Amino acid sequence: MTLPQIEILALLAVTLALFVWGRWRHDVVALAVLFIAVAVGLVKPESAFAGFGHPAVITVASALVISRAIAGTGVLDAAATWLAGRARNPTLLLLLLCLPAAFASAVMNNVAALALIMPAAIAACQAAGRSPSLALMPLSYATVLGGVITLIGTPPNVIVSGVRADKLGEGFGLLDFAPIGIPVTLAGVAFIALVGWRIVPQRVAAGRDDHGGVQEYLLEATVEKDSTLIGKLLGDVFGMVEEYDAALLGLKRGSVQIPGAAQWTPVREGDALLIEAAPEKAGAMLKPLGLALVKPGKDVQPENKASDLHIAEAVVRPYGSIIDLTPAELRLRQRHAVNLLGVAREGSSRFGGLKDWRFHAGDVLLLQGEADRVNEAIGALGLLPLAQRDLPLRRPGNLLLTLGIPLAGLLALILELAPAAICLGAAATLLLVTRRLNLREAYQSVDASVLVMLAALMPVGDAFDSTGTTGLLAKLLVDLSGEIAPIWLLGLTLLLTMWVSDMVNNAATALLMAPLSIDIARQIDVNPDAFLMAVVVGASCAFLSPIGHQNNLLVMGPGGYRFGDYWRLGLPLQVVVFVTSMLVLPIFWPL
Repeated sequence: MTLPQIEILALLAVTLALFVWGRWRHDVVALAVLFIAVAVGLVKPESAFAGFGHPAVITVASALVISRAIAGTGVLDAAATWLAGRARNPTLLLLLLCLPAAFASAVMNNVAALALIMPAAIAACQAAGRSPSLALMPLSYATVLGGVITLIGTPPNVIVSGVRADKLGEGFGLLDFAPIGIPVTLAGVAFIALVGWRIVPQRVAAGRDDHGGVQEYLLEATVEKDSTLIGKLLGDVFGMVEEYDAALLGLKRGSVQIPGAAQWTPVREGDALLIEAAPEKAGAMLKPLGLALVKPGKDVQPENKASDLHIAEAVVRPYGSIIDLTPAELRLRQRHAVNLLGVAREGSSRFGGLKDWRFHAGDVLLLQGEADRVNEAIGALGLLPLAQRDLPLRRPGNLLLTLGIPLAGLLALILELAPAAICLGAAATLLLVTRRLNLREAYQSVDASVLVMLAALMPVGDAFDSTGTTGLLAKLLVDLSGEIAPIWLLGLTLLLTMWVSDMVNNAATALLMAPLSIDIARQIDVNPDAFLMAVVVGASCAFLSPIGHQNNLLVMGPGGYRFGDYWRLGLPLQVVVFVTSMLVLPIFWPL
């Protein structure tokens, strides 16, 4: 083993460890790894930023812009609402939600597909008297699986196609993934709808309030001067609050936090009670107990006296701009004229109040203000709304043009008139030129963290290959597997990719496993396309934890799931996907 090979393997181990640790964002890790690779001579300085101009990065960015335009038409969420609103049986409900979501993910970003259908899923569960927990995890898995169907369904597909083009001379076409993607998606959705929903933890109560609340929040309620609680002991107040199906966690008095266990503490005027409750339960107790959800004199009031303050829930996206900020740093009242009433994380609250709360991905915020102000704040903060949008569909002429431009780009890609980056890039540009999408929406749709990670890791991936390390690892895997048949080595590749994807970002998994799979196929002299397709499927099977895919993290708060809940459905679903893939792969991609 040469020194460059030892260096690149050490760098790979550090990279994987940092991804699994999760303390730093994936794009920050990727940039740090790139600069380390340059410093030790594995990547030439003039090649360090070549990845930012790679066709795969342009393709992913263009696909994200196109996804935003399709989402803006309202067609997908309107169709999902119409279908799911007619179902009460859990199996039928999940079929009507997951199938449209999965196939929408084939032509648009799977995060965008989930964001569109999640509010419809919550509303449909409420109408059916079911917990939103029933549908949200299955919906996340369905959108992830649906991304396997086409080239633009998910970034790993674009990456695998780019690796194939670099190493074999030609990438995959738009629909080359469909023969494996469609059976895998249908099998996965069928398992979820028939069996899987029965093992999903139901951690959020069914049949909640009109504004779409799905769980309990950490709320701060100020004790007003005429409150009946003044002078009462904290232990007595605990029982009074409990009558409203709420829990008293403690109180804040100035900078001092007093836990609920200090039951002999008397309550004073101006104390802030920390209460865990659903918004409607908290609202019922405010007047009888003399409490106010926001501090007097600092709450937002409607500009129009005839209008009511609107309450809405929204989720913090992965890599969102407000992550690690506190409510005080956001200055919601000053900047957006919106109150932050409460926050929930993983379906539960944390003692300590809202002042020092630092937002994490997946947190659910309860916002109050005038409807327009709340919607503007959700957009400006990059949050994902949980309430269904009250937006009319665009006029037929505009709708046809908005959908026609992406379809034209996809048709050009199918006919191989130009590379994917050109076809999709031209379609995205045409959407802007024809004002089907404005620049602000286009830039908001582009997930910069994914693009930076791809661009930064591509030169490192080239070094991984050029030093011969890929071939070395491939030979090691082949030698360890002994004399087993190629079909079992294909299965081993699929399992290894699934395992890595559960711990590491799926795009990074594809960057690592795609070149390795080609070298494994070359070592045993079989068709590398079968192994590349195994990587495609495995990279989209991050079902065992919330960190494997952004969608899993997005549903964690609204569904009230815990970290250990995902494997209950995820593990048997991975088995279904593995068995289906091993049956279908040799048929469409013979070894």
